[in-house]
Amino acid sequence: MMNGKKTKTMGIFSSSRKEEINQPEEMSPLEAVTHLFAAIQIADQQASYEEKESWVNAISKLFPENSSERSEKYYSQAHKALSSQNNEKRLAYIQSTLKRIKALLSKDQIDSIGPMIADIVEADGIVMTSEMDIVSLAEEALDIKIEIEE
Repeated sequence: MMNGKKTKTMGIFSSSRKEEINQPEEMSPLEAVTHLFAAIQIADQQASYEEKESWVNAISKLFPENSSERSEKYYSQAHKALSSQNNEKRLAYIQSTLKRIKALLSKDQIDSIGPMIADIVEADGIVMTSEMDIVSLAEEALDIKIEIEE
C-alpha cells in the first residue's frame, strides 16, 4: 500500500502498471457497493454463480447507466482486495466501505440495498453465519432492516 491510499504493484521491467484498488474512503458508489456485495459473497469462502448473478441484477438496478465492463473490473478488484485480508482487516474494510456507502448514496438507494443484500445471501441456498455477520454490520451502519429467509 502506498501512502495509505491505493495498492500498486509494478515490476522493474514491467511496461504496464497493475490495477490500482481504491481504499473505501476513495471509492465511487459503484465500487463501494460492489466491495460490500463481494464481501458477502466470499464470507463463506466461495462465490457461487447464483451470487454473482444476484450481484449483476443489483448493480443493474442501482446503477443502470453503468457499463458492465466497469462493473466487472470493480468486481474483480473487490475479490482480490478482500481475499488478501485476514478476518480483522476484512472487518475494518467492510466497516469503512459501509461508511462510504452511507456518505455517497441517497436514502432511497440505501433502502433498496437491503433486499439486494438479502438476495445475495440467499442466492446459493445456504445462509452462513459469516454472511449474517456482514448483514448485521450493514443493518447497523446503513440504518436498514434486511429480511433473510433462513
